[in-house]
Amino acid sequence: REQREFFDKGIAFLRPLTLQQVARQIDMHESTVSRVCSGKYVQTPRGVFELKFFFSSGLETEDGEDVSARSAKNIIKTLIEEENKKDPLSDQRIAELLHEKGLKIARRTVAKYREQLNILPARFRRRVA
Repeated sequence: REQREFFDKGIAFLRPLTLQQVARQIDMHESTVSRVCSGKYVQTPRGVFELKFFFSSGLETEDGEDVSARSAKNIIKTLIEEENKKDPLSDQRIAELLHEKGLKIARRTVAKYREQLNILPARFRRRVA
């Protein structure tokens, strides 16, 4: 129910959701929800996902909406895949592009997400010729 838009529209619509929020809704302890989700998978029309995939912190947008950190990582990955390899995007430039899309994110957060995605910094992604 909480991730309906993800199922209908894709990963860009994954909403922030914490174990604590679900625990409150079902009147259980957060650790119980965590144990129940551990090592469990769900088959969806969009593929097979570990249940913990649906739990993610959030970032705020300019219009007050929340966007999943996983969605932000997906946008960062896409920007880097589409960048000019002779002049790769810096973390600061990626943060600026995300700000233009209405997503409030710091350069340090972009760097953290980039590292979590195992993507090198711009100076190491630069290709000559």
